[in-house]
Amino acid sequence: MKTNNIIVYLLCCLLWFSSCHKDELTSFKSNDAINFTSENFTYSFLGNNTGEYIQEIPVRVIGNAKDYDRYFQIEVLNDSLTTASNNQYDVLEGIVKAGEFKGKLYVKIFNSDELNEESVGIHMKISNSDDFTKGNIESSYFNLVWTNKVVVPNWRYYSFFFTRVASTSAYRAVVASTGLTTFTLQDYRALGPTGAQALGTQFGDYVKQWNLDNPDNPLRHDDGTQAGELIEPLYYTKSLFD
Repeated sequence: MKTNNIIVYLLCCLLWFSSCHKDELTSFKSNDAINFTSENFTYSFLGNNTGEYIQEIPVRVIGNAKDYDRYFQIEVLNDSLTTASNNQYDVLEGIVKAGEFKGKLYVKIFNSDELNEESVGIHMKISNSDDFTKGNIESSYFNLVWTNKVVVPNWRYYSFFFTRVASTSAYRAVVASTGLTTFTLQDYRALGPTGAQALGTQFGDYVKQWNLDNPDNPLRHDDGTQAGELIEPLYYTKSLFD
């Protein structure tokens, strides 16, 4: 009889332990992870006279969408890549909107006279938060740099409507004539071929008029593969300049 009681007692203990262990596993819920979608970006204040800019840095969720807004945290690292002082930037918010798998980190950066000659930056990493854990280590870091110097962007779509070859002087002429500081595939889609060609013509007329007004100092590429060569616009108003 004693043996039977001991067996029943042991079975009860085993069932109780198994039930508690199962409850713990059921109640445990890990947060979704989040990563940056790129590693670095450089912003130039060329064409921006406001003295400040809110840089949007994209992130993606590794996990599920939720029916409420979620927030993530970043830490600015005190290393050799962080050269900006605290008064040169303000980390505003990292958010993933309800129902979305992509989000954005918003960082306000400020212009200053020293940026005419140099660049500053902050090196950031994603930290764990109430809504997210950091994802892959290699995608948890981002380096944001800003300057007042000219930073020539990817020239692929510029080369279809403005001038074939990239250079600092060509980019300055684009910004001066059109106000356009970026021209990506998304920008092209928003404008359409007619709108893009119109901006290209605006640029071309600017270059042609400059050269007429300054015959001893025409617009030339100042760097790049055609440094020293004349900037040749792809479009311009032929009735005015031919």
